[in-house]
Amino acid sequence: MERYVECESRGLTLRGMLHVPDQRPGKVPFVILFHGFCDDRNEINFVHTEPPAGCVSGDRQCPVRLCGSGDSDGRFEDMTVSSEVEDGLAILDYVKSLDFVDQSRIAIHGLSMGGCVASMVAGLRDADVCALSLWCPAPDVVYNMKHKMLCGVDVSDIEEKGYADYEGLRVGLGFYQDALELDPYAVAAKFTKRVNLVHGDEDVTASIHCSERYKEIYGDRAEFLVVHGAEHRFKSCAFRPPGWTRLWHS
Repeated sequence: MERYVECESRGLTLRGMLHVPDQRPGKVPFVILFHGFCDDRNEINFVHTEPPAGCVSGDRQCPVRLCGSGDSDGRFEDMTVSSEVEDGLAILDYVKSLDFVDQSRIAIHGLSMGGCVASMVAGLRDADVCALSLWCPAPDVVYNMKHKMLCGVDVSDIEEKGYADYEGLRVGLGFYQDALELDPYAVAAKFTKRVNLVHGDEDVTASIHCSERYKEIYGDRAEFLVVHGAEHRFKSCAFRPPGWTRLWHS
């Protein structure tokens, strides 16, 4: 069963899709999906609809998914990483309120900047998250923004203009000011459970060094899969189902 859902955060309405198996013997595990910068809940090439190879097992895939999307309330220009984290915490609370969800098996997944957000939400709510999945995580969007670089684009005029023009979208001055105050790795390090990292070695949008740093932080609790030849969003049939391998374990 698939249905449209809403929850509230910061006085705004977040919208997403809820996927629940029609037949379920009892409470079910749940995974929340966070999309990347400038994207929506399906991600580029529907990568959140068809996970790339090596990320989710065919026989034990978590059956419920929810993520915020481009049709949520608010203006893109007002978005910051901190506001995304706050929204993520609200979504987690919403999931915890669902009576069919196994509270001990709520996992979080994020791609690109969504991976940065997911890692911070997990770090802030370690007791509520059983596992963390990061595909091409991009905390460097925060660290590079401190030097007024945004996804390879020089935005050194952001203070003068009050915004940065990124592919026709306005990134507000607040995004830059917020980045100056954040240390995503330090927050992410508070998470103590299992982590799965997947990164393409041809990724020029989010450096593979981001996943390498997460692996250093999480140590033996993290599995790290390098997808050879893959770029930022696994844009090849070779990186899509079939051929999934196990991620979630009971």
